[in-house]
Amino acid sequence: MALLRTLGFLAIAGGLLWMVVAELVLHEGRGSQVRLLLVGGVLFLGVSLVLSMMGRVSAKVASRKCRRCGKPVQHGHIYCSDHLKEAVNEFRDHQRQKGEGG
Repeated sequence: MALLRTLGFLAIAGGLLWMVVAELVLHEGRGSQVRLLLVGGVLFLGVSLVLSMMGRVSAKVASRKCRRCGKPVQHGHIYCSDHLKEAVNEFRDHQRQKGEGG
């Protein structure tokens, strides 16, 4: 997404620069080329914006379900209350085993 945004800004800047160079240095209009660069830049920025919004929405939707059973969970939680207890107990068991073996 950042690449598309950067390309969009570069295309717009390039189009404006080309317009200035064509008018002041070459003394001729390059309207079709400038328009192409500007439209391309705006399209890149638009696609970048849409992809960014879709990424945020999908992250919110995906993060509101338990990883083990799929039940809805509170915002910011990974597991439902039942599976949270299980995950904590499994972590404790793993830490104990790691401590005994080391």
